[in-house]
Amino acid sequence: MGNTAFGRFAGKTAFITGGASGLGLASARRLLREGARVALADVNAHELRRVADELAQPAGHVTQHALDVTNAAQVEAAVDAAWQAHGAIDVLVNSAGVSFQGSVLDTPIEAWRRVLDINLTGTYLATQAVARRMVERRQGRIVMLASISGQQVWSGRAAYCASKGAVLALAKSCAIDLAPYGITVNSVSPGPIETAQTATLHGPVIRQAIVQATPMARYGQADEVADAIAFLASDDARFVNGHDLVVDGGLTSAAILYDLKQNPQKA
Repeated sequence: MGNTAFGRFAGKTAFITGGASGLGLASARRLLREGARVALADVNAHELRRVADELAQPAGHVTQHALDVTNAAQVEAAVDAAWQAHGAIDVLVNSAGVSFQGSVLDTPIEAWRRVLDINLTGTYLATQAVARRMVERRQGRIVMLASISGQQVWSGRAAYCASKGAVLALAKSCAIDLAPYGITVNSVSPGPIETAQTATLHGPVIRQAIVQATPMARYGQADEVADAIAFLASDDARFVNGHDLVVDGGLTSAAILYDLKQNPQKA
C-alpha cells in the first residue's frame, strides 16, 4: 500500500473530519495525490483555512468546512455544503478525535463526556449524515478511526478506550445496515503513531517501553495509517466490509501491555 496508484480516486470526493491535523490531514494528502477532491472538516477554523489553502492545488479540489462534530446541525450543514460544492461524497473518513488520561477514580464527568461525544457521537453523526446521501447513489466507502486501545486496553485511559471500543462496534453495525445500499464501512486501528497528540501524551519512559514492546521497534508514521485508510476507501477493498485493519507494527500481536497510568510529564 505504500506505492501511489495514481488516479485511483479520480473523480471522487472524500469528506474528512479532523482534517486539519494528524491522521485526518495525512489522509487528505494521500487521497489528493490519487486524484480525489477533498472536503476538509475541522473544529479549528484557523488551522483549517491554513491547511486548505496549502492543499488547494489544483484549484477547486479542496473545500473547507468548519464544524463541531458533536453538533448535529453543524454536521448536516457541512455535509450539505460539501455535497453541493463537489456534486457528491464518495468517501467519508471519520478522523476527528481526542484523548484523555486519568484514572476512572478521578476522571471528571465533563472529560468523559467530551471524549465520548467527539470520538463516538461525532463519528455517528458524520456517518449518518453522509450515508443518508450515499444511499441515493447506492455506493460509498466509510472509514472510521478506531484504535488498538479499543481492543487491548491501557490503565488510566478509560474514556478513550471505551470510546474506541464503541467505534469498533459502530463500524461493524453500520457495515451491516449499509451493505444493501452498496456502502462499505470499515475501521482502522492505529497503534502508537508519531502525531502531535502522542508527542504530548508519551514521555520518554513510555516511548521507550512502547518501542521495546513493538516487534518493528518504532512508532508508526501518519502516512502509513493514511495508506491503510486509502486502501479501505478504494475499490480495491470493494468486498471488504465490517473489517478492522490494525496498523501497529505488531504491538497487539506481541501481547505485551505497558501501564500508561504514569504521568507523561514525569515519564
